[in-house]
Amino acid sequence: MDLSAVPGVDMFRVMLEKMGEGIVFADESDQICFVNAAAEAIRDIKADDYLGRNLLESHPPRAAERLGVMLNKFKAGELSSSVRTIHIHDHYFENSYYPIRDENAEYVGTLMVSRDVTEKKQLKEQNQQLLQKLTADDTTAGMIGTSPQMTKIFATIAATAQLGSTVLITGESGTGKELVAAALHAQSPRCSRPFVKINCAALPENLIEAELFGHEKGAFTGADRARAGKFEQADHGTIFLDEIGDMPLPAQIKLLRVLQERIVERVGGNKEIRVNVRIIAATNRNLQHEIAAGRFREDLFYRLHVIPIHVPPLRERSADIVPLAEHFMHKFARQMDKKMRPIPSAVQRALQAYSYPGNIRELQNLMERSVALCSSDLLSLEALPQEIVASNLSTPCSAVIDSVPNAPLAEKMKLLERSLIEDELALAQGRKGVAAQRLGISRKTLWDKMAKWQ
Repeated sequence: MDLSAVPGVDMFRVMLEKMGEGIVFADESDQICFVNAAAEAIRDIKADDYLGRNLLESHPPRAAERLGVMLNKFKAGELSSSVRTIHIHDHYFENSYYPIRDENAEYVGTLMVSRDVTEKKQLKEQNQQLLQKLTADDTTAGMIGTSPQMTKIFATIAATAQLGSTVLITGESGTGKELVAAALHAQSPRCSRPFVKINCAALPENLIEAELFGHEKGAFTGADRARAGKFEQADHGTIFLDEIGDMPLPAQIKLLRVLQERIVERVGGNKEIRVNVRIIAATNRNLQHEIAAGRFREDLFYRLHVIPIHVPPLRERSADIVPLAEHFMHKFARQMDKKMRPIPSAVQRALQAYSYPGNIRELQNLMERSVALCSSDLLSLEALPQEIVASNLSTPCSAVIDSVPNAPLAEKMKLLERSLIEDELALAQGRKGVAAQRLGISRKTLWDKMAKWQ
Protein backbone atom coordinates (compact mmCIF):
# COMPACT_ATOMS: atom_id res chain seq x y z
CA MET A 1 0.00 0.00 0.00
CA ASP A 2 1.32 3.46 -0.97
CA LEU A 3 0.70 5.82 1.94
CA SER A 4 0.97 8.82 -0.36
CA ALA A 5 -2.32 7.74 -1.98
CA VAL A 6 -4.21 8.20 1.26
CA PRO A 7 -5.99 11.60 1.52
CA GLY A 8 -4.47 13.80 4.20
CA VAL A 9 -1.55 11.47 4.66
CA ASP A 10 0.95 14.33 5.01
CA MET A 11 -0.93 15.68 8.02
CA PHE A 12 -1.09 12.23 9.63
CA ARG A 13 2.59 11.65 8.87
CA VAL A 14 3.54 14.85 10.72
CA MET A 15 1.36 13.83 13.67
CA LEU A 16 2.89 10.36 13.82
CA GLU A 17 6.42 11.75 13.51
CA LYS A 18 5.87 14.01 16.52
CA MET A 19 4.46 11.31 18.77
CA GLY A 20 6.50 10.18 21.76
CA GLU A 21 5.51 6.56 21.16
CA GLY A 22 7.39 4.52 18.59
CA ILE A 23 5.25 4.02 15.49
CA VAL A 24 5.92 1.42 12.78
CA PHE A 25 3.49 0.56 9.97
CA ALA A 26 3.71 -2.47 7.68
CA ASP A 27 1.36 -2.88 4.68
CA GLU A 28 -0.76 -5.85 3.67
CA SER A 29 2.29 -7.67 2.27
CA ASP A 30 4.21 -7.06 5.53
CA GLN A 31 6.51 -4.44 3.94
CA ILE A 32 7.59 -1.70 6.35
CA CYS A 33 6.24 1.65 5.08
CA PHE A 34 6.72 4.01 8.00
CA VAL A 35 9.04 4.36 11.01
CA ASN A 36 8.92 7.49 13.15
CA ALA A 37 11.78 9.09 15.08
CA ALA A 38 10.67 7.67 18.42
CA ALA A 39 10.73 4.12 16.99
CA GLU A 40 14.25 4.75 15.69
CA ALA A 41 15.38 5.78 19.17
CA ILE A 42 13.58 2.96 20.96
CA ARG A 43 14.87 0.24 18.67
CA ASP A 44 18.23 1.92 18.01
CA ILE A 45 17.77 1.69 14.24
CA LYS A 46 17.75 3.92 11.20
CA ALA A 47 14.42 4.13 9.35
CA ASP A 48 16.15 4.13 5.95
CA ASP A 49 17.65 0.71 6.72
CA TYR A 50 14.20 -0.81 7.31
CA LEU A 51 11.80 0.96 4.96
CA GLY A 52 10.80 -1.41 2.18
CA ARG A 53 11.98 -4.51 4.06
CA ASN A 54 9.70 -7.33 5.08
CA LEU A 55 8.68 -6.97 8.73
CA LEU A 56 9.47 -10.59 9.54
CA GLU A 57 13.02 -10.26 8.19
CA SER A 58 13.81 -7.62 10.79
CA HIS A 59 13.29 -10.03 13.70
CA PRO A 60 15.28 -13.05 14.95
CA PRO A 61 13.88 -16.41 13.71
CA ARG A 62 11.91 -17.35 16.82
CA ALA A 63 10.44 -13.86 17.22
CA ALA A 64 9.64 -13.76 13.50
CA GLU A 65 7.79 -17.06 13.79
CA ARG A 66 5.58 -15.73 16.61
CA LEU A 67 5.05 -12.46 14.76
CA GLY A 68 4.06 -14.31 11.58
CA VAL A 69 1.38 -16.25 13.46
CA MET A 70 0.00 -13.00 14.83
CA LEU A 71 -0.05 -11.29 11.40
CA ASN A 72 -1.89 -14.24 9.85
CA LYS A 73 -4.54 -13.97 12.57
CA PHE A 74 -4.84 -10.23 11.89
CA LYS A 75 -5.35 -10.86 8.16
CA ALA A 76 -7.94 -13.58 8.85
CA GLY A 77 -9.84 -11.37 11.29
CA GLU A 78 -9.20 -13.79 14.16
CA LEU A 79 -7.36 -11.27 16.35
CA SER A 80 -8.20 -7.62 17.05
CA SER A 81 -4.96 -6.63 18.81
CA SER A 82 -1.93 -7.99 20.63
CA VAL A 83 0.35 -6.62 23.35
CA ARG A 84 3.88 -7.81 24.15
CA THR A 85 6.63 -6.46 26.37
CA ILE A 86 10.22 -6.40 25.10
CA HIS A 87 13.52 -5.60 26.83
CA ILE A 88 16.02 -3.41 24.94
CA HIS A 89 19.07 -1.66 26.41
CA ASP A 90 17.86 -1.78 30.04
CA HIS A 91 14.46 -0.41 29.01
CA TYR A 92 11.14 -2.20 28.86
CA PHE A 93 8.75 -1.38 26.04
CA GLU A 94 5.12 -2.36 25.69
CA ASN A 95 4.50 -3.14 22.02
CA SER A 96 0.88 -2.95 20.92
CA TYR A 97 -0.09 -4.36 17.50
CA TYR A 98 -3.30 -3.39 15.67
CA PRO A 99 -4.66 -4.61 12.32
CA ILE A 100 -5.71 -1.68 10.12
CA ARG A 101 -8.69 -2.08 7.78
CA ASP A 102 -10.18 0.23 5.16
CA GLU A 103 -13.79 1.32 4.80
CA ASN A 104 -14.58 -2.05 3.20
CA ALA A 105 -13.09 -3.93 6.17
CA GLU A 106 -10.20 -5.10 3.99
CA TYR A 107 -6.90 -5.62 5.74
CA VAL A 108 -4.38 -2.94 4.68
CA GLY A 109 -1.60 -3.42 7.22
CA THR A 110 -0.47 -3.58 10.82
CA LEU A 111 0.28 -0.65 13.11
CA MET A 112 2.85 -1.18 15.85
CA VAL A 113 3.00 1.23 18.81
CA SER A 114 5.88 1.05 21.32
CA ARG A 115 5.62 2.72 24.74
CA ASP A 116 8.41 2.97 27.30
CA VAL A 117 7.10 1.24 30.45
CA THR A 118 10.46 0.98 32.23
CA GLU A 119 9.43 3.17 35.15
CA LYS A 120 6.14 1.32 35.52
CA LYS A 121 7.90 -2.06 35.50
CA GLN A 122 10.56 -0.86 37.93
CA LEU A 123 7.89 0.38 40.34
CA LYS A 124 6.11 -2.96 40.05
CA GLU A 125 9.34 -4.82 40.76
CA GLN A 126 10.11 -2.55 43.71
CA ASN A 127 6.62 -3.16 45.10
CA GLN A 128 7.10 -6.91 44.69
CA GLN A 129 10.48 -6.74 46.41
CA LEU A 130 9.00 -4.70 49.25
CA LEU A 131 6.11 -7.13 49.59
CA GLN A 132 8.56 -10.03 49.54
CA LYS A 133 10.66 -8.35 52.23
CA LEU A 134 7.64 -7.62 54.42
CA THR A 135 6.41 -11.17 53.94
CA ALA A 136 9.83 -12.54 54.72
CA ASP A 137 10.15 -10.42 57.86
CA ASP A 138 6.73 -11.47 59.10
CA THR A 139 6.45 -15.11 58.18
CA THR A 140 9.80 -16.50 57.07
CA ALA A 141 12.03 -15.16 59.84
CA GLY A 142 13.87 -12.85 57.43
CA MET A 143 14.76 -15.57 54.91
CA ILE A 144 15.42 -14.24 51.44
CA GLY A 145 15.29 -16.32 48.28
CA THR A 146 13.58 -16.60 44.93
CA SER A 147 15.27 -19.76 43.67
CA PRO A 148 13.12 -22.87 43.00
CA GLN A 149 14.75 -24.57 46.00
CA MET A 150 13.78 -21.78 48.39
CA THR A 151 10.32 -21.47 46.88
CA LYS A 152 9.82 -25.16 47.66
CA ILE A 153 11.02 -24.64 51.25
CA PHE A 154 8.66 -21.69 51.73
CA ALA A 155 5.78 -23.83 50.44
CA THR A 156 6.70 -26.66 52.84
CA ILE A 157 6.85 -24.24 55.75
CA ALA A 158 3.43 -22.84 54.86
CA ALA A 159 1.93 -26.31 54.52
CA THR A 160 3.34 -27.76 57.76
CA ALA A 161 3.63 -24.82 60.17
CA GLN A 162 0.09 -25.30 61.46
CA LEU A 163 0.80 -28.91 62.37
CA GLY A 164 2.38 -30.21 65.55
CA SER A 165 4.49 -32.77 63.71
CA THR A 166 8.20 -33.14 64.39
CA VAL A 167 10.47 -31.62 61.74
CA LEU A 168 14.05 -32.58 60.83
CA ILE A 169 16.00 -29.88 58.99
CA THR A 170 19.19 -30.92 57.22
CA GLY A 171 21.85 -28.94 55.41
CA GLU A 172 25.41 -27.70 55.58
CA SER A 173 26.53 -25.23 58.25
CA GLY A 174 25.55 -21.67 57.47
CA THR A 175 22.62 -22.45 55.17
CA GLY A 176 19.97 -20.98 57.47
CA LYS A 177 18.48 -24.02 59.20
CA GLU A 178 17.70 -22.00 62.33
CA LEU A 179 15.76 -19.47 60.21
CA VAL A 180 13.64 -22.31 58.81
CA ALA A 181 12.86 -23.44 62.36
CA ALA A 182 12.00 -19.88 63.39
CA ALA A 183 9.70 -19.51 60.37
CA LEU A 184 7.88 -22.74 61.26
CA HIS A 185 7.30 -21.40 64.76
CA ALA A 186 6.30 -17.91 63.54
CA GLN A 187 3.59 -19.33 61.26
CA SER A 188 2.28 -21.84 63.80
CA PRO A 189 -0.52 -21.54 66.39
CA ARG A 190 2.30 -21.58 68.97
CA CYS A 191 3.79 -18.31 67.69
CA SER A 192 2.86 -16.39 70.86
CA ARG A 193 4.49 -19.00 73.09
CA PRO A 194 8.23 -19.63 73.67
CA PHE A 195 10.65 -20.57 70.90
CA VAL A 196 13.49 -22.20 72.81
CA LYS A 197 16.81 -22.96 71.08
CA ILE A 198 19.59 -25.24 72.23
CA ASN A 199 22.81 -26.17 70.41
CA CYS A 200 23.48 -29.81 71.21
CA ALA A 201 27.09 -29.52 70.00
CA ALA A 202 27.93 -26.60 72.29
CA LEU A 203 27.24 -28.31 75.62
CA PRO A 204 29.49 -30.78 77.49
CA GLU A 205 28.14 -34.32 77.57
CA ASN A 206 27.64 -34.21 81.35
CA LEU A 207 25.48 -31.07 81.14
CA ILE A 208 23.27 -31.61 78.10
CA GLU A 209 20.70 -33.75 79.94
CA ALA A 210 20.39 -31.16 82.70
CA GLU A 211 19.95 -28.43 80.07
CA LEU A 212 17.31 -30.35 78.16
CA PHE A 213 15.35 -31.95 81.00
CA GLY A 214 16.24 -29.79 84.02
CA HIS A 215 17.61 -30.92 87.39
CA GLU A 216 16.63 -31.07 91.03
CA LYS A 217 18.54 -29.41 93.84
CA GLY A 218 21.62 -31.45 94.77
CA ALA A 219 21.46 -33.61 91.62
CA PHE A 220 25.16 -32.91 91.01
CA THR A 221 27.92 -30.66 92.29
CA GLY A 222 26.87 -27.07 91.86
CA ALA A 223 23.16 -27.80 91.58
CA ASP A 224 22.25 -25.59 94.54
CA ARG A 225 18.65 -25.19 93.38
CA ALA A 226 16.09 -26.91 91.19
CA ARG A 227 15.98 -25.73 87.58
CA ALA A 228 13.50 -26.31 84.75
CA GLY A 229 15.02 -27.64 81.54
CA LYS A 230 14.54 -26.41 78.00
CA PHE A 231 11.57 -28.70 77.39
CA GLU A 232 9.70 -27.27 80.35
CA GLN A 233 10.62 -23.74 79.28
CA ALA A 234 9.19 -24.47 75.82
CA ASP A 235 5.88 -25.83 77.14
CA HIS A 236 3.06 -25.01 74.66
CA GLY A 237 5.72 -23.59 72.35
CA THR A 238 8.52 -24.93 70.14
CA ILE A 239 11.93 -26.32 71.01
CA PHE A 240 14.69 -26.22 68.40
CA LEU A 241 17.40 -28.85 68.85
CA ASP A 242 20.27 -27.63 66.69
CA GLU A 243 23.07 -30.02 65.70
CA ILE A 244 21.07 -33.00 66.93
CA GLY A 245 23.63 -35.30 65.32
CA ASP A 246 26.12 -34.35 68.05
CA MET A 247 23.84 -35.38 70.92
CA PRO A 248 25.40 -38.07 73.19
CA LEU A 249 23.74 -41.51 73.11
CA PRO A 250 22.46 -41.38 76.75
CA ALA A 251 20.63 -38.12 76.01
CA GLN A 252 19.26 -39.62 72.79
CA ILE A 253 17.55 -42.37 74.81
CA LYS A 254 15.82 -39.82 77.05
CA LEU A 255 14.89 -37.68 74.06
CA LEU A 256 13.26 -40.71 72.44
CA ARG A 257 10.92 -41.01 75.43
CA VAL A 258 10.00 -37.33 75.19
CA LEU A 259 9.16 -37.79 71.52
CA GLN A 260 7.03 -40.83 72.26
CA GLU A 261 5.25 -39.72 75.43
CA ARG A 262 5.87 -35.96 75.79
CA ILE A 263 7.09 -36.60 79.35
CA VAL A 264 10.39 -35.43 80.92
CA GLU A 265 12.14 -36.28 84.18
CA ARG A 266 14.60 -33.87 85.73
CA VAL A 267 18.10 -35.10 86.51
CA GLY A 268 18.12 -36.25 90.11
CA GLY A 269 14.33 -36.48 90.26
CA ASN A 270 11.68 -39.12 89.66
CA LYS A 271 8.66 -36.94 88.98
CA GLU A 272 7.18 -37.20 85.51
CA ILE A 273 6.48 -33.79 84.00
CA ARG A 274 4.19 -33.68 80.98
CA VAL A 275 5.07 -31.12 78.31
CA ASN A 276 3.18 -29.90 75.26
CA VAL A 277 5.92 -28.92 72.87
CA ARG A 278 6.67 -29.12 69.16
CA ILE A 279 10.11 -30.47 68.40
CA ILE A 280 12.21 -29.20 65.49
CA ALA A 281 15.67 -30.67 65.06
CA ALA A 282 18.50 -29.75 62.69
CA THR A 283 21.83 -31.23 61.72
CA ASN A 284 24.65 -30.77 59.25
CA ARG A 285 25.59 -34.45 59.56
CA ASN A 286 24.39 -37.38 57.48
CA LEU A 287 22.40 -39.20 60.16
CA GLN A 288 22.25 -42.39 58.09
CA HIS A 289 26.06 -42.52 58.22
CA GLU A 290 25.98 -41.73 61.95
CA ILE A 291 23.56 -44.64 62.50
CA ALA A 292 25.87 -46.99 60.58
CA ALA A 293 28.79 -45.80 62.73
CA GLY A 294 26.82 -46.45 65.94
CA ARG A 295 26.75 -42.78 66.96
CA PHE A 296 23.04 -42.15 66.42
CA ARG A 297 20.01 -44.24 67.31
CA GLU A 298 18.01 -45.48 64.35
CA ASP A 299 14.73 -45.41 66.27
CA LEU A 300 15.35 -41.77 67.22
CA PHE A 301 16.07 -40.89 63.60
CA TYR A 302 12.72 -42.22 62.44
CA ARG A 303 10.95 -40.38 65.29
CA LEU A 304 12.57 -37.13 64.13
CA HIS A 305 12.24 -37.77 60.40
CA VAL A 306 8.50 -37.06 60.21
CA ILE A 307 8.65 -33.93 58.08
CA PRO A 308 12.09 -33.56 56.46
CA ILE A 309 13.26 -30.19 55.10
CA HIS A 310 16.60 -30.01 53.31
CA VAL A 311 18.22 -26.57 52.93
CA PRO A 312 20.58 -26.68 49.93
CA PRO A 313 23.98 -24.96 50.02
CA LEU A 314 24.25 -21.48 48.52
CA ARG A 315 26.32 -22.75 45.57
CA GLU A 316 23.30 -24.77 44.43
CA ARG A 317 20.94 -21.79 44.42
CA SER A 318 22.91 -19.03 42.71
CA ALA A 319 19.70 -17.08 42.00
CA ASP A 320 19.61 -16.16 45.70
CA ILE A 321 23.17 -14.82 45.93
CA VAL A 322 22.59 -11.30 44.58
CA PRO A 323 19.34 -10.66 46.55
CA LEU A 324 21.10 -11.84 49.72
CA ALA A 325 24.16 -9.74 48.94
CA GLU A 326 22.00 -6.65 48.37
CA HIS A 327 20.20 -7.31 51.66
CA PHE A 328 23.43 -7.63 53.63
CA MET A 329 25.03 -4.68 51.85
CA HIS A 330 22.21 -2.29 52.78
CA LYS A 331 22.02 -3.74 56.30
CA PHE A 332 25.69 -3.02 57.00
CA ALA A 333 25.57 0.29 55.12
CA ARG A 334 22.88 1.47 57.55
CA GLN A 335 24.98 0.34 60.51
CA MET A 336 28.02 2.17 59.12
CA ASP A 337 25.98 5.26 58.13
CA LYS A 338 26.72 4.78 54.45
CA LYS A 339 24.56 4.93 51.35
CA MET A 340 25.21 2.30 48.71
CA ARG A 341 24.04 2.10 45.12
CA PRO A 342 22.84 -1.20 43.62
CA ILE A 343 25.57 -3.79 43.12
CA PRO A 344 27.17 -3.40 39.64
CA SER A 345 26.81 -6.23 37.14
CA ALA A 346 30.52 -7.09 37.21
CA VAL A 347 30.44 -7.49 41.00
CA GLN A 348 27.23 -9.53 40.77
CA ARG A 349 28.88 -11.92 38.34
CA ALA A 350 31.92 -12.31 40.61
CA LEU A 351 29.69 -12.99 43.62
CA GLN A 352 27.69 -15.59 41.70
CA ALA A 353 30.81 -17.37 40.45
CA TYR A 354 32.12 -18.14 43.95
CA SER A 355 31.25 -21.44 45.66
CA TYR A 356 30.74 -20.20 49.30
CA PRO A 357 31.95 -23.14 51.40
CA GLY A 358 30.65 -21.20 54.42
CA ASN A 359 27.28 -20.60 52.74
CA ILE A 360 25.10 -17.63 53.77
CA ARG A 361 27.17 -16.97 56.88
CA GLU A 362 30.25 -16.50 54.69
CA LEU A 363 28.36 -14.22 52.28
CA GLN A 364 27.15 -12.10 55.19
CA ASN A 365 30.67 -11.70 56.57
CA LEU A 366 31.99 -10.98 53.08
CA MET A 367 29.46 -8.17 52.54
CA GLU A 368 30.19 -6.63 55.94
CA ARG A 369 33.89 -6.51 55.09
CA SER A 370 33.27 -5.20 51.56
CA VAL A 371 31.00 -2.37 52.72
CA ALA A 372 33.54 -1.39 55.38
CA LEU A 373 36.41 -1.28 52.85
CA CYS A 374 34.46 0.38 50.02
CA SER A 375 35.53 4.01 49.67
CA SER A 376 32.57 5.12 47.55
CA ASP A 377 28.85 4.46 47.26
CA LEU A 378 29.46 1.87 44.54
CA LEU A 379 30.65 -1.57 45.57
CA SER A 380 33.73 -2.42 43.52
CA LEU A 381 35.64 -5.60 42.74
CA GLU A 382 38.58 -4.14 44.67
CA ALA A 383 36.50 -4.19 47.86
CA LEU A 384 35.85 -7.92 47.52
CA PRO A 385 38.19 -10.57 48.95
CA GLN A 386 40.81 -11.80 46.49
CA GLU A 387 39.32 -15.29 46.29
CA ILE A 388 36.04 -13.81 45.05
CA VAL A 389 37.68 -11.65 42.39
CA ALA A 390 39.91 -14.51 41.26
CA SER A 391 36.90 -16.81 40.81
CA ASN A 392 35.52 -14.64 38.01
CA LEU A 393 37.24 -11.33 37.37
CA SER A 394 34.99 -10.64 34.40
CA THR A 395 32.46 -12.44 32.25
CA PRO A 396 34.10 -14.16 29.26
CA CYS A 397 33.06 -12.91 25.83
CA SER A 398 31.44 -16.26 25.04
CA ALA A 399 29.18 -16.02 28.10
CA VAL A 400 27.87 -12.61 27.02
CA ILE A 401 27.26 -13.84 23.47
CA ASP A 402 25.67 -17.10 24.64
CA SER A 403 23.18 -15.11 26.73
CA VAL A 404 21.53 -13.81 23.51
CA PRO A 405 21.99 -16.68 21.01
CA ASN A 406 19.42 -15.42 18.50
CA ALA A 407 20.32 -11.73 18.61
CA PRO A 408 21.86 -10.02 15.54
CA LEU A 409 25.62 -9.50 15.52
CA ALA A 410 25.24 -5.77 16.22
CA GLU A 411 23.20 -6.50 19.35
CA LYS A 412 25.80 -9.01 20.60
CA MET A 413 28.59 -6.47 20.05
CA LYS A 414 26.69 -3.85 22.03
CA LEU A 415 26.12 -6.25 24.92
CA LEU A 416 29.80 -7.19 24.90
CA GLU A 417 30.84 -3.53 24.91
CA ARG A 418 28.48 -2.79 27.75
CA SER A 419 29.79 -5.74 29.78
CA LEU A 420 33.40 -4.55 29.35
CA ILE A 421 32.48 -1.01 30.41
CA GLU A 422 30.61 -2.26 33.49
CA ASP A 423 33.64 -4.35 34.47
CA GLU A 424 36.03 -1.41 34.15
CA LEU A 425 33.70 0.91 36.09
CA ALA A 426 33.52 -1.67 38.88
CA LEU A 427 37.31 -2.09 38.93
CA ALA A 428 37.70 1.70 39.02
CA GLN A 429 35.19 1.99 41.89
CA GLY A 430 32.96 4.19 39.73
CA ARG A 431 35.72 6.67 38.80
CA LYS A 432 34.80 7.39 35.21
CA GLY A 433 38.07 9.06 34.28
CA VAL A 434 40.05 6.00 35.38
CA ALA A 435 37.64 3.64 33.60
CA ALA A 436 37.80 5.71 30.39
CA GLN A 437 41.61 5.67 30.47
CA ARG A 438 41.69 1.88 30.94
CA LEU A 439 39.25 1.47 28.05
CA GLY A 440 41.22 3.80 25.80
CA ILE A 441 38.31 6.16 25.18
CA SER A 442 37.57 9.72 26.17
CA ARG A 443 35.61 10.59 29.28
CA LYS A 444 32.90 12.16 27.08
CA THR A 445 32.59 8.96 25.02
CA LEU A 446 32.20 6.96 28.21
CA TRP A 447 29.54 9.39 29.47
CA ASP A 448 27.66 9.10 26.17
CA LYS A 449 27.67 5.29 26.32
CA MET A 450 26.55 5.30 29.96
CA ALA A 451 23.71 7.70 29.14
CA LYS A 452 22.61 5.47 26.24
CA TRP A 453 22.39 2.49 28.56
CA GLN A 454 21.01 4.41 31.54
